[in-house]
Amino acid sequence: MKSEDEKTPGDMVEGAVDESSKMVSDVLSEWLQPLEGTPLLYVAVVSVGLLLLLWLLHLVFRFLVIRPLAGNRLVNRAKWFKMQDLIDTGILSSIATMLSVLCIGVVIDLLPRMGAAYQVGATRVVETLFVFFGAQMIVRAGRFVDTVYSRLPSVDRPRALQGYVSVGAFLVYGAALVIMVSVILDMSPLYFLTGIGAASAILLILFRDTLLSMFANIIVTTGDLVRVGDWIHVPSSSADGYVIDISLNVVKVQNFDKTITVLPTYLLVQEAFLNYRGMYKSGGRRIKRSIMLDQRTIRPLASADLDRLEGIPLVDRAMELDRAELASATGGDRTTNSGLFRHYILAYLQAHPKIHQTDFTMLVRQLQPTAEGLPLELYCFVDDTAWAAFEEVQSTIFDQLLATLPAFGLRVYQSESDFQEPDPEPRRLEIDPAVFKGSENEGKSG
Repeated sequence: MKSEDEKTPGDMVEGAVDESSKMVSDVLSEWLQPLEGTPLLYVAVVSVGLLLLLWLLHLVFRFLVIRPLAGNRLVNRAKWFKMQDLIDTGILSSIATMLSVLCIGVVIDLLPRMGAAYQVGATRVVETLFVFFGAQMIVRAGRFVDTVYSRLPSVDRPRALQGYVSVGAFLVYGAALVIMVSVILDMSPLYFLTGIGAASAILLILFRDTLLSMFANIIVTTGDLVRVGDWIHVPSSSADGYVIDISLNVVKVQNFDKTITVLPTYLLVQEAFLNYRGMYKSGGRRIKRSIMLDQRTIRPLASADLDRLEGIPLVDRAMELDRAELASATGGDRTTNSGLFRHYILAYLQAHPKIHQTDFTMLVRQLQPTAEGLPLELYCFVDDTAWAAFEEVQSTIFDQLLATLPAFGLRVYQSESDFQEPDPEPRRLEIDPAVFKGSENEGKSG
């Protein structure tokens, strides 16, 4: 025994701890003394008490200790760091739980008159819980890092590291499971790892889809192939709508009919799919639709025809375009109704306020003639990417063009199964150009 003068500060602290432990043990012994005659009830009461104490300690550490410290002004001054991130990712909860489990481990050592079997079993359970919540905190820390990294100006996209976090979570929980089982059975983790190595072939077969999706998740998220909120279309499946969730194994797509298609993540790597994010970012949505002209109505226009058509708004611009094209042509200089109508459509699109005029392709072209007529295709971009607004602009454009087409002596092809004409001459339709007269503004916005 050391004298009082020979004791160091460390010895004095150790002595104070031992004295406090003895006092706590004596108090617990006094409380539990009435239950010593019934061992089963004694163990049940102690177990329930430990669980309640674990819950209370968790609340104390989480709300009275950790959160006030994390709410310090110095912590919240960082631009890249937000207190809410710690709360949302659950790191504060995991830290509080781990501290609570450590305290329960200390309390178990202080419990009086406990059987050796119960003492060992309770200790193993506490160690197992500590391993589990430690793994949980590592995974949540990974999510926190993902949140902070995704907010950087150089990244600026949600869940930029989700693939790595998902794979890391799979590996961390797998390692934690091996350690937990080894702690409960009091065996070396190497024993289980050896067994897993021997059964690896079976595991690869059983978890093939999971492993494929795990690595595909890295490619999808880190390569920024798909984000939550993207509109995608997978031709090999019924998926055609907005991505609502990207997990380790599956991608959920809410189709436009409000049904949900669940795809394995690796399908987005193995097969081609459409992502319309680029269309939304560009601010232009494409019109690519044809008017099928009845080829029997195509003919040259005489001077009288041209004079008559001059009353239609934008025809003067169409004639300028047509003359410029004929001037550069090597053969023929006669204006045709189909050619003038093609240039009329181009002039109409150039004057339309909802059509992109620069940085986007705009053209009106003839496609290969078919048995159903001569396709006259419009190729341009609407400046509104919203579905309903885009369809409204597209429909209005074709309404106007189809209504104007007969004035050029043209007709849209359709099946003749529902009518018979004794003479094809009526196909040359004539409409009074006065119908199309109006203010110049009405013509341009038509």
